[in-house]
Amino acid sequence: MLTGNSVPGNLRPAADAPLNPKRDSAADLDLDRVRGRVADFEEIIERAQRSQFAGDPPHVADAFLQHDPILAWRLLDLFDAYRSGSAHPRERLPRFIDRAIDTKLQLYNVARVIPGTENALVYLRGFDPANPLATPSLQLARLCYEQAMIGQSRVLWDRLMRLIYYIEEGRDPEGKSNRRVFFRDLSRWSPRWDPLSEWEDEIDTYDAVYRTPEYHKGSILKKELLGGQALDPNETSSLLAPVMNGIWTMLMANVQGTPHNIVRLGRRVGRFTGAPPSVPP
Repeated sequence: MLTGNSVPGNLRPAADAPLNPKRDSAADLDLDRVRGRVADFEEIIERAQRSQFAGDPPHVADAFLQHDPILAWRLLDLFDAYRSGSAHPRERLPRFIDRAIDTKLQLYNVARVIPGTENALVYLRGFDPANPLATPSLQLARLCYEQAMIGQSRVLWDRLMRLIYYIEEGRDPEGKSNRRVFFRDLSRWSPRWDPLSEWEDEIDTYDAVYRTPEYHKGSILKKELLGGQALDPNETSSLLAPVMNGIWTMLMANVQGTPHNIVRLGRRVGRFTGAPPSVPP
């Protein structure tokens, strides 16, 4: 049985909005300006993605970009769905969409800039993974990009958690750790974000194995440089998978106040079974 304030499943009560034509007209003008800024951002990202295919026929670019996981975050659609819906207070829309832009921009950095630049400036210049010190400058550059991936993957998740927290609570997480506050409160929003729950352990282990030692202790990359086992790039980029597989669908459903059919995000594999690497100070 539902109580007076209960809502079933993913559905929410409509936000109350007292009628005031003059105020609403001014608010609509402000939202139009915000939408224009979103459109400018989206155009920049799409032009950047299309530039990869500058020498190809247009139909080739269209074929690849149709399923591009970065362009799949259609922020104008998100803006319009939020604005026309009643699942969330309209006055929160500008701050919400700002956080969505932050998240997509970071997704572009992690999914496109880091791997694309590494490929162009390391692998296409002759780096041989089987003999990395044959080109020491390229090996050092590659390790630099690996460090960037470790740090910026976690920035991506911090921005994603901030975005989701804002849509649910109307404020940012309070405290020193976005991760701790976010996963502490995740069950309050059930079932809308339930598939995210399994990623708490993934993030904790990622921090223990990669982020914390590399950024706050002795570098885990120097071991590889001096002849140790190479890091698996599939592992250092593992936090990217769920952001490219399902979170957008969940986000749109949340904004529209409708259920989603996402059960799991990406592919979760028991990668991190050992203790974090021992790195001398």
